Amino acid sequence: MKSISGNEKRELKVIPEPKLQTRTVLEPKPGVIPVIKGAGNIDLLCGNCGETLVEGLREGQIRDIVIHCPKCRAYNEIPP
Repeated sequence: MKSISGNEKRELKVIPEPKLQTRTVLEPKPGVIPVIKGAGNIDLLCGNCGETLVEGLREGQIRDIVIHCPKCRAYNEIPP
C-alpha cells in the first residue's frame, strides 16, 4: 500500500511485551509520532492501531528492534 506522499506503507507485527534485557525497545513519550523520521520511501505502521511509527525508512536501515506504540501501547517488532 502507498500513501499520498508515495511512501510504501508496511504494517508491523504486534508481539507480547519482551522480557527485560532481551530486546532493544523504543519507549517514546505519549504523543511523539512518528517515533523515527528519515528520508527513505517506506513508512512502518503499528500493527494494532495503524499509527505511523516510522516515516521515511530506507530498506534494511533499521532491524531487530521493538517500538512501543505511544498511541495504543502495543509492542511492534521490526524484524532482524
